[in-house]
Amino acid sequence: MHVSQNLGRAIFFSVFGTLTALPSWEQLEANLTRRNFDLPPWIHTGQITQVRNQLLFTYIQSVTLTELASSFHLIQKWEDVRLQYDASSLNFAGKYVLLDLDKYVMIWTPDSYISNAISEVQHSVTKPNVFIRVYPNGTLVKSTRLTVNTPCPLTSQGFPRGSQSCEVTVESYTYSSTEISMTWDQTSPFRYKGEFSTRGLSVTNIKQNSCKDTTNEYPCLKYDVGIVRDFSQYILRIYVPSLFIVILGWLSMWIDKAQVGARTSLGVLCVLSIVTQLVGVVSIGNGLDGVLAIDIWIAVCMLFTIMALCVFAVVHNMKRRRDKAKSKYQENSEAVEGDERPCCQIQHGKLQNIFRVVYPFLFISFNIGYWAYFINID
Repeated sequence: MHVSQNLGRAIFFSVFGTLTALPSWEQLEANLTRRNFDLPPWIHTGQITQVRNQLLFTYIQSVTLTELASSFHLIQKWEDVRLQYDASSLNFAGKYVLLDLDKYVMIWTPDSYISNAISEVQHSVTKPNVFIRVYPNGTLVKSTRLTVNTPCPLTSQGFPRGSQSCEVTVESYTYSSTEISMTWDQTSPFRYKGEFSTRGLSVTNIKQNSCKDTTNEYPCLKYDVGIVRDFSQYILRIYVPSLFIVILGWLSMWIDKAQVGARTSLGVLCVLSIVTQLVGVVSIGNGLDGVLAIDIWIAVCMLFTIMALCVFAVVHNMKRRRDKAKSKYQENSEAVEGDERPCCQIQHGKLQNIFRVVYPFLFISFNIGYWAYFINID
């Protein structure tokens, strides 16, 4: 009985004595510069510090076809028992204390970074976009606003259609897996601000991914951003203009054969226009491997415009040879009126009429096959 009373008294004082021994926030704040709060928590507790992570996205945009820009708030939570204080000592409404900027260096914080970032910016307008909240139970919340450009490989040969998956890795720079552990927030690891924007693309999903580190030396987290690009902008900027250029090449076949200047000018204009389109497509797909769907489209459109110009060149040459042969025959012969020779029966007009039908037929057939195949490519 005596032993049980002593045990109960010890438990009571160990619990309630600790509560009463908690310093006020003013006392804790005054000791920040005197004690080693900038040392990691596990030195004091002897246990691995768990850091829970959450991302609050502001926008996700496509810089290039193989690079993704995203702006987000990296929110991290961990516990440090050394920073526990008496909640009743707060003289203002609220459940936490917001640290001043000059006190950030006085306490320990995780050193997470985006390990696969091409470029990374921590915002500092009008002052550093970072805050640290300290709760009475020793829980700390740190929020840092970052804008990061990460690689986003394009694997779909059906571009500009298809989807992409962009992987981003958050890793600890200094501390190993035996010192801290990094996990995603269990309730909502990914959130979006009200004005969240995705210019030029749509985000299908953002999901967690396993972080497989062969050495398991540094803790890390990964997430995948699934995106689908806006196909309509390529329709208006590339497909529709090139379609009209091909149609203009076909219309040039209906101009009178005698109008050499008009047909030549229109044919050359169509070829130069499609070459300009080709240069734009090459600049879009610069650095990509393989033949893309948009490359095939532009190549075929160029083939048709050159075909229209070549048809006119052949027809004009046949007409010129026929006229020359007919003129020479009429000068050097005494044939009666109505007599014709095989040299004067070259059917250049019939050839042009054939291409007036074959040209659109071939292009329509190509479109049926092209869209039927590439519209289903992921």
